Amino acid sequence: MTVVFNLSDKRRQKQWRFERGILRHLSLKDLKRHVEQHFKAIMPFQFMVNPFLIDPVMDLGIDSYLIGAEFSRLSYLGETDEQVKGRCELELQELSHSLFHILYGWFDTSGYGHEESLSIAADAFVDLWWSRGLQEGKRRYKMKLQ
Repeated sequence: MTVVFNLSDKRRQKQWRFERGILRHLSLKDLKRHVEQHFKAIMPFQFMVNPFLIDPVMDLGIDSYLIGAEFSRLSYLGETDEQVKGRCELELQELSHSLFHILYGWFDTSGYGHEESLSIAADAFVDLWWSRGLQEGKRRYKMKLQ
């Protein structure tokens, strides 16, 4: 008698193995330190008083890191980093918008133009962690760890 496999379960298991392998090289201490440094200039008081803001920001950083690592296969196969980023631009914009809306509720809107600086900081944060994930994924493909 043969065993029937569900293809979606196999894909999900493969994705989990891939994510666990990639996340082994990500230090949560470094990520937390980077979150605090990156957003401290824009909203210093909120991060000191409300440290629970760091967790959702770290989650979005991890998500962008995983997206970069996932799309690194295309870069390994010959596409440039700009072409790869163009393929996942929609996901990155969604992460950036989510990060902006999470922090906007705690943001001091007393001055003019601060929303734009928060938006730029959110875009830069997501882009930085996406590129780190892309580099880690390319390194793993070169070492044949995928």
